[in-house]
Amino acid sequence: MNALGDMGKNTAAYQVESGGCRLAFDPANGAVSGLSFKGVEMLAPAAEAFTAQLLGPDGEKAPVKSTEFACFKFGAGLLSYSAHPVFLELRVEIAWRAEGGFFYFRPAVHGVPESHILEWIDAPQVVVPGGGRLFFPSGEGFIVTEPWRREDGAYSKYHPLEFAKRGSDYGGLYPGICQMQFLAFHTDAGSVYFGAHDPTHGTKGVEYAPETGGRTRLSLQTFCSGVRDYVSGFEYVLGGFDGDWMDACEIYRGWLPVPKAHPAGPAWLEESPVVLIYPVRGRGCDKGTLEPNEYFPYVNVMPFARRYAEAFGCKVMALLMHWEGTAPWAPPYVWPPFGGEDALAELRDQLHAEGHLLGLYCSGSAWTQTSSITDYSREEQFEREGLERYMTRGPKGEIEASICNGEQSQRLGYDMCLSEDWPRRTVKNEIMKLADFGVDYAQFFDQNLGGAFHLCYSREHHHPPAPGAWQVETMRSLLAEIHGELRARGSQMALGCEAAAADPYVEHLSFNDARPTFAYGRGMPVPAHSFVHHERASNFMGNQCGAADAIELLESPENLLYRVAYAFNAGDFLSAVLKGNGQIHWGWGASWDFPAPEQSGVVELIRNLNGFRLRYPEFLRHGKMLKPTRPVSGGKWPLRLKGGRTEILDSFLHSSWEAADGRIAQVITNFLPRRQTLRRGDEDIVLEPLSAKLMEE
Repeated sequence: MNALGDMGKNTAAYQVESGGCRLAFDPANGAVSGLSFKGVEMLAPAAEAFTAQLLGPDGEKAPVKSTEFACFKFGAGLLSYSAHPVFLELRVEIAWRAEGGFFYFRPAVHGVPESHILEWIDAPQVVVPGGGRLFFPSGEGFIVTEPWRREDGAYSKYHPLEFAKRGSDYGGLYPGICQMQFLAFHTDAGSVYFGAHDPTHGTKGVEYAPETGGRTRLSLQTFCSGVRDYVSGFEYVLGGFDGDWMDACEIYRGWLPVPKAHPAGPAWLEESPVVLIYPVRGRGCDKGTLEPNEYFPYVNVMPFARRYAEAFGCKVMALLMHWEGTAPWAPPYVWPPFGGEDALAELRDQLHAEGHLLGLYCSGSAWTQTSSITDYSREEQFEREGLERYMTRGPKGEIEASICNGEQSQRLGYDMCLSEDWPRRTVKNEIMKLADFGVDYAQFFDQNLGGAFHLCYSREHHHPPAPGAWQVETMRSLLAEIHGELRARGSQMALGCEAAAADPYVEHLSFNDARPTFAYGRGMPVPAHSFVHHERASNFMGNQCGAADAIELLESPENLLYRVAYAFNAGDFLSAVLKGNGQIHWGWGASWDFPAPEQSGVVELIRNLNGFRLRYPEFLRHGKMLKPTRPVSGGKWPLRLKGGRTEILDSFLHSSWEAADGRIAQVITNFLPRRQTLRRGDEDIVLEPLSAKLMEE
């Protein structure tokens, strides 16, 4: 029996049809109980129509849910709830409408008592059955086929987004590590789209919550800025569609409002530099000895930079780690560089004289009390200047931080609240030091994944008492101020973040460290961010952090070739992480004592693919990603993952692109060191080892 069969004799009164879809509500509490698409039931019944959370005067949590209200009314276009047993005046309304095969919801909350504020609401609730493929917009996007796997680890378990403390998972923060505000579920019989069409890009927890029986709840938990009377300024969209994650991206891309013109990035982006990532202290990890290595003095990297520039046939960017003169990964202060300005200036000048670039990793807008790597400390300054008042606060006034924070991590400290003048001034001052020095690229917002401004509940700061859309405006205004000052100084330095920039920050963060490797623990990456944003965004392959933790490197020795080709087919710039003696390594976090991959194949693949990028910038630099224009089939290749998982993948990659002038092309990549014959549409094509082929339509 399908979900609609359990609704009793009044079933028809609680159903609405639109464009081939039928939405069903539970007559007991208005929860979404089914979505029929072309006669196929796509959803499982949700237990609740909504959940929400109030905060009391001392920050105590007061969760409420639809089934707690004694009075529920279903009307044309409106669900209403009243007579809560504790909050007697509290009323929740969910306006709904149907149009063009989709269903639109707009929640409102009234009557919050004066003693409380509204923290967030999660409405409507949507539950998908087991057996399909779930698209999750984290780390540029990934596909989950076993959602319950996240419950196996204490760090990855689902929880509502909240003020994060040391040792806890920050969760699916949007805009942040979740760079888009929609989810999708697809099966061979049909698919479901669930998105927040919020032009303000307000703070949300975009998540999936495993339930019993293989079901999974899709969550768009929306923060409400601590108001007492709330009406959503946007609608949540639910509907069925034919296709997969790319079709869901097309729906989202078709709605997404984007600026009419983005600020132009630096000219060097057009020259497709390959990024060389390496530390100047230590041996590839943040712990252990951090004595200077063979890349210090800084200029020691020049022979390797020259070698790779010649081998790749392009300019390179030296992107340094562990270079800070303060302590590695100890924000906000980074300057002066380790060993002094003159030592780094020598490298800068030689790179620039030979047409190459200098980039620096930083660590974002956190505050470091003490380093967990060195004896660095800012405790005395913190106390003397009363800096505690500028840190993000939890609902009870607590100060804490989650990302890279702890004795076993990089530092101990807090997050700075970017609504306050002192943190904003400090961030800008540090960035200007890099710009004035002549740095070409600063990944300053590393650890602000996606450009995130982390949650703050302070009632003493210049913002509302709970997270909400104000955070996005605060972060955007800071980035705009920084770019204004950079331009005033005549600097073309690019700014970036860890992971691709989330929707509202794409226009300001022009070069970013993509993190598809974060997907492997829960699923498999897909280039959804590129599908939505490629023609106005620039990402590079990144430092491959996490790859060594997720992949059985030696059991899948071609996995680095696959990851290079994945970045290329996503339209991203390429990078190489170096271990000692200039060898290309598996990724950041892999000890230098671990055997390196075979070198010649990686070098040849990067040379071939980056040359391809330079030949076809209208597609791979500026193009709009499309669904594959033609099917491609061929061999298979196993990717061995930790925990005994094996993913059987195609032995090639392909993507399709539309240029600004309307031309369309498909790019197919053979990442293996052997020739392959593939079938494209109704024709056979031969791809030489470690090469790509472009076919215009």
